[in-house]
Amino acid sequence: MAACALLFAAAAAAVVRMAFARPSWDRQADLHVYFEAVRWVRDGEPLYTYTAQNGDPFTYPPFALLVFWPLGWMSEAAARVVWTAATLAAVLVLAAALTARQGVAGRRRFACLTLAGAAVLVWSAPLQSNIRLGQVSVFVALLAFMDALELTPKWARGALVGIAAAVKLTPLIFVPYLWVTGQRKAAVRAGAVFAACTGGVWAVWPSASVDFWTEAIFATSRIGNLAATGNQSVNGALIRTSLPTAERSAAWLVLSAAVCAVAFLAARELQRRGEVARAGVVVGCASVAASPVSWTHHQVWTVLAGLLLVAGTGRWRIAGGAALLAVMTFTAGGWVSWALPDPLGGFVHDNLRGMAAVAVCAGATAGLWRVRVPMQVRVAPGFRLVALPRAWMAMALVAAVGAAGLLALSRDETVQTRVLTAETASEPWFSADSGPCGFMGYDAPGVPVDEMVFPPRPPEPTHALCRSPVGERNGGIQLNFTWAAAPPPSHPAGHPYEIIDGFVGTDVARVVYVPVEGTEAIEVPLLPAEIGPAPEFATLPGDGRLLPVLDERTPGVRRFTIATTNSRYAHMLAFDAAGRLIEDGSDKLRDG
Repeated sequence: MAACALLFAAAAAAVVRMAFARPSWDRQADLHVYFEAVRWVRDGEPLYTYTAQNGDPFTYPPFALLVFWPLGWMSEAAARVVWTAATLAAVLVLAAALTARQGVAGRRRFACLTLAGAAVLVWSAPLQSNIRLGQVSVFVALLAFMDALELTPKWARGALVGIAAAVKLTPLIFVPYLWVTGQRKAAVRAGAVFAACTGGVWAVWPSASVDFWTEAIFATSRIGNLAATGNQSVNGALIRTSLPTAERSAAWLVLSAAVCAVAFLAARELQRRGEVARAGVVVGCASVAASPVSWTHHQVWTVLAGLLLVAGTGRWRIAGGAALLAVMTFTAGGWVSWALPDPLGGFVHDNLRGMAAVAVCAGATAGLWRVRVPMQVRVAPGFRLVALPRAWMAMALVAAVGAAGLLALSRDETVQTRVLTAETASEPWFSADSGPCGFMGYDAPGVPVDEMVFPPRPPEPTHALCRSPVGERNGGIQLNFTWAAAPPPSHPAGHPYEIIDGFVGTDVARVVYVPVEGTEAIEVPLLPAEIGPAPEFATLPGDGRLLPVLDERTPGVRRFTIATTNSRYAHMLAFDAAGRLIEDGSDKLRDG
C-alpha cells in the first residue's frame, strides 16, 4: 500500500510540476477564463463578450458560471491551488468508484488498487490536460459516472447527470442511456434537474442565457480550430477531409447516430448483466466519438475503459486494455508513421484516440454475439424498438470500415502567421496600395463614401475629407483593418497568405493576434503610419470633378500588417495601457 501511495504521489507531483512550469500564457489557461469571466460579469459586463488575452472566450452554458462563482472570492494563485487539489481528489474518487464496482474485498487491497488506478489515470494524457488547463471536464465525467455506476441513492439517481449536463452539454447522452436501460424515473429526473438548473440561471442572467442558447451554442469557432488533431471526435476527423460542408455534416450525423445506437445496445445488455461500470464507460466513449468536439481533456472515458479491461480476465482483454492505456498516455504518432504507409498511416496518426473511443463502443458488442433473440427497447408508450444484436454488430463493422475509407486522406491544418516589423517592412508581401491619402481613406462631408453616386445626393459635396480609418473622425473605433488573399513571392505556390492591413487609434497600447483559439497569442508590432502630405485635390467618383482636400487625419495613428494562411479561427484583440480589452476584431475576421 505504501508503494501504491508513493506511485500516485510521484505521478501527481510530476504532472502538477509540469503544469505549473509552463509559460504564463499557457498555465491553466481554461481556469484563467473561468476566473476572469466571473470578475467580468461581476463588473456588469455581458458574459459572452468576454475574451481572454490569448483569445479564449467563455464557451459553457450560463449555469457553469454559477458553479465557478466561488472562484471570485479568492486570488487567481489561490484558485489554481484549490482547483488542482480538487482535480487530484476527483481522480482518487473516480478510481475508488471504479474499484468499488469491481467488487474488490479488503480495505488494504481496495486502497492499493484505488491508488494504482489513480496513478495511471493522473499520468494519462486526458488527466494531464485537465490539470495543465485547469479544466472542468474531469468533474463533469465524475458526476455522470457516479450516476452510471448506480452509486447514488435510487431516489436521487439521474440528478448528477442533470447537473453535469447543465455545466457541459455532453453528459446529456446519459439521459437516453438511463431510459433504454429501464431507469425511466432516473432519466426523467436527469432531464428535470438539467431544465431546473438552466431555467433557474435564466432567471438570474436572462440576457446571457438568451445569448448562449440563440447564438454562442452554434458558434463552433468559439471553441477553437475543430480541424486540429486535438479534436478526436468523428466530426473532427470528417472536418480534416476534403468533403464539402453539407456532405460532411450528413456523414457526421449518420456515423454519430450509428456509434450511439451500437453503444446504447451494448450498454443495455451490460447493465442487464450487472456490469454497470462497463456500460457507463461505453456510453461515455460514445459521447467522445459523437460530440462535435472532443479535446484531449474530454477523453477521460477512454482511459477508464482501458483500466476496466486491464482489471478484467483473459489475456486478450488485458492486452487490449494495456494497448488502450498506452495510446491514451503516450504520443504514438512516430511509430504509427513508421509502421504504416500513407494514406492509412496518416489517417491513423491523425485519429488514433478517436478510433480508440469508437473501438470501445464497437468492441462492447462482442458479448451480444451469444444473444440469439431479438432485443426490445421501449422507446415510448406503445412504441418498441426491436433489434437483432448480430445485425447491429454487422452495422457497426460496416460503419467502421466505411469511416476508415472515407477519412483515409485526412490531414491536420497548419496555420502559419507572420507580422510586419521594422526589419521586414521592405519585403514585397507587406506592400500595399497607399491611395491618395497614404494609408488613409477619404470621403466627402455629409455624404458617406458608399453613397457617393451620381448625380450626387444633396447636399452636394464641396470638399473631400482625408481622414484616419480609426479615431474620432471614424466613429471612435480604435481597431480597423482590411484583408485580401495575396500569395507572397517568398511563399510556395498553392499556399497563399491572407494579408491583413490595419490601423489602431491612440487609445490602443497593444494588439494581439491568436491564429487558433488556445494557441499562444502573437504580439503584433504597431508601427507609425508614415504618410506624406494629403493631396491638394481629389477626383470625385462618377463625374471626375476635382474637389479640394481637407486633411483631418488623427495624429498618432499606427499601422500593422499580418500575413496568415488562415484567419477563419483567429482572434484579434486590442488592449489599452491598463490591459483592458477595448476592441475585438474577431467577428470581423470570421465574417470575412
